[in-house]
Amino acid sequence: MKILIDADGCPVKDEVYKVAERYQLRVVLVANKWMKIPPNPLFEMQVVSGNFDAADDWIVEHAEISDIAVTTDILLAERLVKKTGAHS
Repeated sequence: MKILIDADGCPVKDEVYKVAERYQLRVVLVANKWMKIPPNPLFEMQVVSGNFDAADDWIVEHAEISDIAVTTDILLAERLVKKTGAHS
């Protein structure tokens, strides 16, 4: 299980870091540009390039049913639910 964050404009990154540290969960922040993240081996930054939806595409491609996705993007959430069969 990992937490995937659609990091561009995500307002709750700090809260996710706290929860992830508490439960020792891996966090992958996905964005079109590099962002500063806390120095913790559980946290990683995935910078994508390409089209407008490159971060969304990366998240959908790497998401597994046990993962947690954090996004404000309704279309990305819909793609994830369809891929994993998860309930919203």
